[in-house]
Amino acid sequence: MSRIAAVRKEFAASSDVAAARVLSMFAPKGGVGRTTIAFNLAVALGQLGQKTVLIDGSLQFGDLRSFLKVPNDAPSILDLPTDRIAESDLSDVLWRDPSGIDILLAPPRIEMAEMVTARDVDKILSLLRRVYQTIVIDMSAIISDVNLAFLDASDTIIEIVTYDSTTIHNTIAMADTFRSIGYPASKVRYLVNRADNPGGIEPDDLHRALGRIPEHRVVSGGELVVRSNNDGVPFVLADPAAPISLDIARVAAELIGAAQVPVGAGRR
Repeated sequence: MSRIAAVRKEFAASSDVAAARVLSMFAPKGGVGRTTIAFNLAVALGQLGQKTVLIDGSLQFGDLRSFLKVPNDAPSILDLPTDRIAESDLSDVLWRDPSGIDILLAPPRIEMAEMVTARDVDKILSLLRRVYQTIVIDMSAIISDVNLAFLDASDTIIEIVTYDSTTIHNTIAMADTFRSIGYPASKVRYLVNRADNPGGIEPDDLHRALGRIPEHRVVSGGELVVRSNNDGVPFVLADPAAPISLDIARVAAELIGAAQVPVGAGRR
């Protein structure tokens, strides 16, 4: 009976892990609004009843740390024990944002980023999968061992693109890279940010460049986004009825309803 109970416990734990969903917010170029979208999307997922944690994957510059005006002495990913991580360690390390989501912050100094390894990423994500329903990762615009660990562990990569020729060029280059790595096309979903400002580029031209119609679109937020970012608050809560807030809420709902990619469907 003890053995049967142990097996059932192991099965329940593995089921919890499989049910968790890891979403990586990625862009092959800076300045496309990645951190803003990642933060607001995580909050929107929380508003939909998902127990959500947001990881600051920009380990060198800590985009979320500065974005949210977090104190320099706030705990970071480096404060998690890497040899044996327990769920009880999380409460002392995660930053609880007033919006209701938990945030795992990047190190406070640039040189500290080198202390985080791909193996650490695997352990941390394995633990977070057991505690949270959705994990959102705000990634930096580079390909490194640590970022590949984030991408490999992701169920869905949400690649942000804008109507900008450089961004489109880099996005096409990343599509080739993802194919070379072995990611299935279904693992990547495109999100067009500032979709109402094409800047002279026709939407059909963007679709042809990507080889498909992007799955998500978000309009510009103008003053609301600037004001919310300066205040360190999510615009989806500051003005839920704004068009950009409704777009983010729709993206969150679509992601929850999207077909799950099997956990571990990374590089082949």
